[in-house]
Formats: sequence, structure tokens, C-alpha cells
Amino acid sequence: MDPGRFPIAVLCCTAHHFRRVIALPRPRRILAVDPRCHRMPSEEFRVTHRWSEWKRTLWGLFGLLVITGSAAGIWVHHVWSHSDKLLAQVVRDNLDQLAPGLTVHFSSCHFDLLRRVRVENIELTTPDGQPLASVPQITVAIDRQTLAEHQQLVIQQITLHRPHLHLVRDSQDAWNWQDLTRGVAGRTVLPSWTIEDGQVDITLSGEPDKTRSLEQLNLQLVPSGADRYLLDGHGLFTHPQSSQPAAGLTLTGQWRVTDSGVSIHGQLSDLLADPALMQFITGLSSLPDGDGSDAKHLEEPERRFPLDPRTLSATLRGDLAFRVTRWQPDTDWDYRLLLTLKNGQLQLPSTSGPARALTRLVGQVYLDPHKLQVKDLLGHEGDTTATVNGLVSWASTIPNGHLDLKIQNLPLDNRFHESLPQEWRALYDTYNPSGSVDMALSLGSHDDGNWQVANSVLTARNCRIRHAKFPYPLEKVSGTLTQQGTSRDLVVEVDAVAGGQPTSFRGKIQNAGPAASSQIDISVNRLPIDAQLLAAVSPAARRTLESLAIRGAVDVRARLNRPAGLKRQLTIRLDGQFVDSSVKFQHFPWPIEKIRGEFSATISPTRYAWRFETLSGQHADASLAGSGHLDGQPGRPGLFVLDLDAQHIRLDQDLRAACSDELRGLWDRVRPAGRLNGRIAIRRQGTQPVQVAIPRFTIDGGTMQLTGFPYKLSDLSATGSYDITKTGQRRLTLSSLNARHENTRLATRGLLEIDQRKDWMLRLESLACNDLVADDDLLQALPPRLRQTISHLNPQRTFHLSGLIELRGAGEPGFPITAAWDLETHLPGNRLTTGVQLEDVSGKVTSRGKWYGQHAEMNGNFSLDSASLWGYQFRDIQGPFHYRNQDLVIGSNQAFAPRATNKRRLAIPLQERVTAKAVGGLFTLDAQARIDQQSTYHVKLNMSEANLEQFARLYLRDPRKLKGRMRGWVDLRGRGNSPSDLTGQGQLQVSPAELYELPIVVQLFDVLSLGPPQQTAFRYAQCDFQLARSKIQFNSIDLVGNSLQLRGRGQASFQGQVGLDFYSMLPKSRLPIPFLQPLIAPLTTGWVAVRVDGKANNPRARIRPAPVLDDALRSFLTALENPAARRQPPPLNAPFGQRQRRLLPGTPAAKAIENLRRR
Repeated sequence: MDPGRFPIAVLCCTAHHFRRVIALPRPRRILAVDPRCHRMPSEEFRVTHRWSEWKRTLWGLFGLLVITGSAAGIWVHHVWSHSDKLLAQVVRDNLDQLAPGLTVHFSSCHFDLLRRVRVENIELTTPDGQPLASVPQITVAIDRQTLAEHQQLVIQQITLHRPHLHLVRDSQDAWNWQDLTRGVAGRTVLPSWTIEDGQVDITLSGEPDKTRSLEQLNLQLVPSGADRYLLDGHGLFTHPQSSQPAAGLTLTGQWRVTDSGVSIHGQLSDLLADPALMQFITGLSSLPDGDGSDAKHLEEPERRFPLDPRTLSATLRGDLAFRVTRWQPDTDWDYRLLLTLKNGQLQLPSTSGPARALTRLVGQVYLDPHKLQVKDLLGHEGDTTATVNGLVSWASTIPNGHLDLKIQNLPLDNRFHESLPQEWRALYDTYNPSGSVDMALSLGSHDDGNWQVANSVLTARNCRIRHAKFPYPLEKVSGTLTQQGTSRDLVVEVDAVAGGQPTSFRGKIQNAGPAASSQIDISVNRLPIDAQLLAAVSPAARRTLESLAIRGAVDVRARLNRPAGLKRQLTIRLDGQFVDSSVKFQHFPWPIEKIRGEFSATISPTRYAWRFETLSGQHADASLAGSGHLDGQPGRPGLFVLDLDAQHIRLDQDLRAACSDELRGLWDRVRPAGRLNGRIAIRRQGTQPVQVAIPRFTIDGGTMQLTGFPYKLSDLSATGSYDITKTGQRRLTLSSLNARHENTRLATRGLLEIDQRKDWMLRLESLACNDLVADDDLLQALPPRLRQTISHLNPQRTFHLSGLIELRGAGEPGFPITAAWDLETHLPGNRLTTGVQLEDVSGKVTSRGKWYGQHAEMNGNFSLDSASLWGYQFRDIQGPFHYRNQDLVIGSNQAFAPRATNKRRLAIPLQERVTAKAVGGLFTLDAQARIDQQSTYHVKLNMSEANLEQFARLYLRDPRKLKGRMRGWVDLRGRGNSPSDLTGQGQLQVSPAELYELPIVVQLFDVLSLGPPQQTAFRYAQCDFQLARSKIQFNSIDLVGNSLQLRGRGQASFQGQVGLDFYSMLPKSRLPIPFLQPLIAPLTTGWVAVRVDGKANNPRARIRPAPVLDDALRSFLTALENPAARRQPPPLNAPFGQRQRRLLPGTPAAKAIENLRRR
């Protein structure tokens, strides 16, 4: 055989003469062996033969038992089948008596081996055919003896196996078991009941979602006395359509059979009470056998509890310990419920916003017919926790009790806002809180049945508030709002952080709500003045404060008053002081730092008023002090006034940058520097532009440089004012101004005005400028044309100016600066170039003129004490001058009129000409000059009655005995200062002429051997000359005396070189013999020529041979042929002014000339 299998071969008795192979269970292989045909060793054969004998014996016994048992079973089956029919009939009869009206079906009923009755597949249906219960098997232990002897079924124990009970309530609130009648009670002994693995389904209105099941129910009812059961059981309470774990049920109790009195207590472990279960329990509250009094608390919850339970939606998990008792049918149920929550969720109702849910609920809730008690009920919503403790009693018709609610870390968010009643939302929006709060309140009942909140405390923790009317953020808000009793009055004790500074709020709110009245006191130190604070004030105040660009900190004491009533607004009273603040006014952005001072404000719904007192501040080393105020109405800004007393303000670029465009334009016109002391007035009416005025100021140690006249002044001290006229004209008034430029000193007063078109005018009156120098600084300050004019005038040394100067300019670019003046110039020994060089000019010059931007016009008068022209000193110089567009006229312009107007030219009054005195004579001057790069000039000079002796003494190096009266004129033209460009002509006459000591005359006499000159040898001397190429060309030189006449011509250079030719006829003195003179005169009369060369002060003379008399020379010498006609000096032929002639003594003209000469 295969050792891996378990085959058994059975050899049947050979006595029956057949062979069979029987294979027991698990055969894998069958092997038939015939002992007779198998050969084995002898010893092995004996052992095997004994073992086979035993097997045959055992199998024989087994077969006998099987045959005997089969026969007995057939007999028992026959007996049992007849007894089941009898038992089934007895069971049906008893069930009809116990449950009349029910239809009972079961498949079989029989005794088991333990003589117990087994009823299988029982189905109970109502009269209308609806299933009521089904039991797969019922085992009933009966009294067998009573059944055998009396054919009565006496039940001792009933066991229900897997029963399934269907309890259904239809839409009419009728249960499917309500119409069943109670059976006849005839037994005296109560059986014990056992339910194994039972299930009870309770369905409301036939809807599956309202079905609850009690599964795996194992219950024992043990009789206790004649009519009472003791109950003990356990099971699972489930929802058929839910996947949640079932709640474990354990219960014990008593049941009195006769009157259905019951008392059950037990526990549901891990019970999940969701909204569906609550609805299911609510549906069960309509009981069929009572008067509904046990459900009246749910029917009228608003009379029993301050919150309607039907509005709650909860999902709870916990252990429910219960006890339900009712011993009399007509009495209310007495129940005791204790719910110990392990976890849960409670949906809180809200009439004005989204519902809120509390999760992770733990605590205990106790309920009986007289009271509801909550102990340490704790729930969470995020980080928010709510704890409830309380007791509500409804023993009377009016509920009473109290509830204590504590909420911690409640967020003030949109959900909180939406959960508020509509009338409270406006108040919430006004303060716009955020963060979280803790809330503690007590809810108590009163005799009238109303529930009221009392002694509630709202505790803020790290909140944030932003008031709608004053949206300044308050951070880290902490403190309490405490309710006083049951009133609606709140005591405010709140601390916060505003701008990083601790802030306190103390006050009281009466009748809290939309119509509340309140008074809150606010205190904060060093509140920063920043963008947040500016954003919080009213728009009008914000515009003003923003224009001030105020920064720093303030100490504030504020009181907020709100009158009672709906839609009432706050009145704010502020008192405080600035602490190390700064201001940078938008329209005058000159920073003022270290501001201190006091302020107050009253802000009401109809107007506002700000006051600033004892203000002080600094800018660098400048100090300011002042006061101000601001008044207005919402939407209608009023008057802003700020008056400042300033000391030691630097007139620098910071101050310039702070000025308005107009004031900056004024600044740029003046370019001031230095230190300013004065009073500054800032005004603004409504939304009009800000007006800045300086009623008074002084400037010390300053500088100034006018744009139109950029002549820098230093060491400036000034007093004055600055204001804006009603027409918008800006006006700077200088009451006094003293300054200097190097050694030049200036004193004046003036006015600078700028109109709305930015056209400006500077007027300097009472100007006194001493030691003025026409240096590069002054020239660069002048307009180009005027600069060119002054440059060509080229005044040297210092001079003094006094009078008035007015400058005007246009605001638009491209327009030139114009000027006007009325000046008196004092020249202390100066030098000028007016076509010719004037030296040692002393005296004064008055001028009135205008500068039109491109050219100038000027009229004036000379009143000079002295001046030098070409080295000759003149004094008492007086006369007019005119300047127009670079053309300078000194004296009268009529002197330069064409010869056609010569007659008019003769009548030029002396006061219209420039007159001067020199060497005892009177000089008149008329000159024209073109002041440009190549100055051209035309000078006409006339001399009358000059003293030759005085001239020689003053201007000759070796003065001789020279006498005579000089007359003459000169007409010069030139360009610049170069002598080579000088041209002209003139005449000179000396009469009488004592000229014999002149070096040239001395040389003539020596050469001609005329002996010592006679004292009155010359009646007069006259010469006509022309100037050109740096030389003087003498056309004629006449020396006319009583005995001698000389006539000469030649030239002399400006360096003193002379080259002269003199001609004469032999004088009478050469023939002293009188009687021979007539005889020999014709023979001796002839021309004598003398040549004079060398230096004018050291000439050399020599006699030339007798000249050949050509026509030209003869014409030149013709004047010598008639000595008698030349005894009187000829008149001078001046091309200008009055014709030169000798005036008769005593005539008015002679007297006038003599007076001028003497003066």
C-alpha cells in the first residue's frame, strides 16, 4: 500500500461466500487481497492473520448496532409524527386565546428530544394583513405531565430565537398593534421569557428614514411573584440606513403584568443622537394610551425654556442613563435621563445670520419631568469654547431657573456680525471690532416668565477696534464691559494700544443698543501723529493737517459724548499738547521741529473748532513761537490762522524751497541771505489758497543780489514787511536797508511788488551809495548795453550815488528788464572817458533816465568843481548832457547843427552849454560821442579871455615872462583814446602878446639880430591850425607888433618836435639914419626866412636864403605888406557858437563874460 494514504481493505467473511471491498472515507486507493492467494513468510503471516480477526469482529458489532438503531428510529418516527399534530393543535388553540385578532402562521410544531415544544417559522400579521412579527423558532418548555394527563399546555419557559418585531405608526398616528385586544388571563403561573438575538423595528409613517432598530436583543423576563417580571437584557440600538456604530443597550427593571406597570432603568452606551434621532423621538412623543401631558413640555417649549429646543440641531455621542417608570395606566410617565456627552456637535439657530455649530461637546445633561439641569457642558467652535451650567425648573406653569454661560475666545468676524440682530449690526459696524472676546453671562427667569441677562461681562483679549467716525486703529484691546444688574447700562474699563502707546478708555454706556447714550474718557500719552491718525480725522481737518505735514507725538485727553436716541452722532472734546513734533507745511514746506505747545478742539456734528496755544519750535538754530486756530463746519472749511514769531531764521535754500512759486520768484529776484527775525502770518479761508504774510521782519548779517541788478550786497541789515494785497499783488516793503559791497556802502528803502501776472517792480528810494567803484562786479550787474556804456565811460576811483532807482521785469520769459532812475552822482577826483579822457573829475552829476531793455535815455547836468582835459585843469564846470541809445551829447546839440542853421547856432544860451573856468578865462564846451566798441566823438571848445601869464605859470616847465589875453576855439573829432585818430582845427589868439621870452621867439630874435625884444613888440599873436595824424599843422602863425611882423607856418608833433618857417621884412630899426631911410629903403626892403627846428622847449633857429616868391608864397606873405591894416587883431572864425569878436567894455555881453571869468 501507499504509505501516504489511509486505505482500509475489509475482507468479508468467507462464510458468506462472497468478497466485497468496502472503502471507508478518504480512500485514495482500493486493494483486494485474497489470503488464499497471497503468500507471505510464516511469522509475518501469523501476525497479520490475528489482526484481521479482530477487525472482522468489530465490524460485525457495528453492523448489528446500525440495524438495531434503524429499527428503533422507524418506530420512534412513527410515534413522534402523530404527537406533533396533536401539539400543533394545542398551540394554535392557546395562541388564539392569548392574541385574539392576530393571524398566526407557523410551519411546524413539535417536541424536541428534551421534550420541549419547538415552533418554527412563526409569522404574526394584523387583521389587515400587515406583518407584525416573525420568529424563526420558539422553544417552549411545558409541563409534560399536565399535557399528558389533562391535555393542557402549561408553559414554564418560552425562548424566542431571533424574533423580529415590526412596530409601525401610520400617518394618522395609529400603531399597527393598537387595535389588538388583550387575551384571556387564566394562568396562575407566569412563565419565564428569554429572547435570544432579537430585533425590534420601529417605523414612523412608513418612511425608511424614520426607522430605528433594536438588534441583538437578549432579554430575560423572570417571574417575581404572581404578576410581576424582573427584566434583564442587553442589545444594540441601530439605524438601519446608517453606517455609524450601534449604541449598546443594557437594561433592568420590573414589569407588572396585571396593569402594565413598568419600571425600567438602564444605559445606552455610545449613543449617537443626530437630528434624525431627535425627530424620531419627537414622533414617539405622541403616545396612544395617554392624554399627551408628558409631551406638553415639548409642545410649548417657549413657556418652559428660554430657547426653543426644536430649533436646535445636534449630533451627540455619549452614554445615556435612563429610568422610566409608570405604575398606573392613567398617570404620566416618570423618567430620569442623564446624558454624559463624550463628543458631539450642536447646531445653534440664528434668525439673522448663518447658524453656528459647537463641536467636541462634553458634559452632562439631566432631564426629568420637573427640571433640566446642565453641568459643565463644554463645546468648541474652532478655538472658541462655550461652557454652560444651569438649572431650569418647569414644575409650575411659569418656568424658572438660571443658566450660566461662559464663552471664551469668541472671534469677532463676519459670522459674528451676521449672527447679530439687525438693530445691533449698525452699532457693530460703527466700532468695527476684530479679534476675540470672552463672555460671561447669567440668564435668569422672572415672575412674569421672561428670561433676562444679568451681570454679564464682556472681556476683550487682544482685540482691534476701528471706529467708523474716527477710524484710528486700536490694537491689543483688553478690558471689560460690565453689565450693571439686569439693566442695559455698561461700565467701560478698557485698555488698548494706539500707535504703539498705552491708551485707556473709561466711561459708561446707558441703555446699550442703537439708541444708547455714552460718555467715554480717553487718555493716551505720546500718541504718534502719523498717516493713521490723519486718516481718522474729518476730511476738512485732514486736509489741513496734511497740508501742515505734521509729525511727532501728542498727549491727548479726549471725551466722547453721545446723546440718547437713534442715529445720534458723537461730540468730541480734545485737550492735549504736542511732544517733540514737527511741521512741514505743504504750501510752505519749511520743516519746523521740536514743536511743543497745547491744543484743544471741539468737534460736533455741526461744526468744529481747533485752538493752538503756546506753540514753539525750532529749525536748525532758528526758533519760532506762536498760536493759531481753525474753525469750520463739515463740508465747509472755515478760517485757518497761524501766527508765528520767528527768530534767527536763516535765509537759505531750505527757506527758498519752502516758498510758493510766487514767493520763490520774488526770492530769486532778490536772492537774500542772512538771518530773519519777524512775525509770520499764515491764513487760509476755506479751500482758497494759503496766504503767507510777514507783517514785520528784520534781517541781520545778510546778503542780497537782485536778478535784474546782480550786484551782490553783503553785511545787509534790513527792516520791512511782506504781504499780499486784496488784488493778489505780492508786496515786499523795505523800511530800511543797509549793506555794502566790499568798500562800497549802501543805504536805502524800497518796495518790491509782484502782480498776478508775475510782473515785478523794484523801487529803491532815498538811495545812498558811497564809495561805489565801477569794477567788474558792478559792470557784470548792469544790462549789456548799459554795461557797455559804463565800460566806455570807464569811471576810475570811487564815486557816490544818491537818489532813486526803479527796476521792472515781466513774469514771462524773454521780456527784458527795464529801469528808471533819478540819481545824483558825486565824483571825488575821478576819471571818465567821454570821447576824451577827463581826469581828476570832482563834483556832482545829476541824471534822470530810463533803460528800456535795449537802450537807455538819460538827461542830466554837470556841476563839477574841477576836471582835467589833456592835462589842463578846468573848474566850475556846469552844463547839461543827454544820452540816448549810446549817443552822448554834452552841452547843446545845436552846436553841431549844419551851417545852414548857423544863425540859430549863434544864439545858443550859455546855460544850454557846458561852461568851465581855466587860467582866468571862460571855456564853453559842446561834445558828441558814440559810446560803443570804437567810441567816436566830436568836441567843440571855445576859450574866452584866458590869462597867458597864468597858463605859463601852470603848464610850462620853464615859465617865462609871458603875458596876454588868450582867445580861441578848437573843433576836434576822434575815435577812442588813440591820438593818431584825432583830427580837427582851431584858432588861437593872444592880445596883447608878450611872447618875447618864448624859446622860439628868442631864437628868432637872435638869428635876425634884432636885439632885445621890445616889451610891447607884438600887439597880438594868432595862429590857425589843424590836427591830424598825431600832428598839429599850423596854417599860419602871425606875430604882429609895432615894429616887427612875423608870419610863419609849419607843424609840430604831439611829442614836442617842431618844424616852423617864419617870414618877415626888414624892420625899420635896421636903418637908424633917418634921412637915409627913404633913400635906401627901396633898395634894402626884402624877405627874410628863418627855419626853427628841434624841441619846442629848446628850438634851433637859422636863417634861410631868401625864398623864391611863387604865387602860393606870395599869397601867404601878402598880409605882411600892409602893416597898418593889421594893427587890430582879426576876428576868430569859429565854426560854432557866437562869433569871436572883441566886446566893447561896459556892454552887457562883456560884463557877463567878465563875471563868468571872475567866478
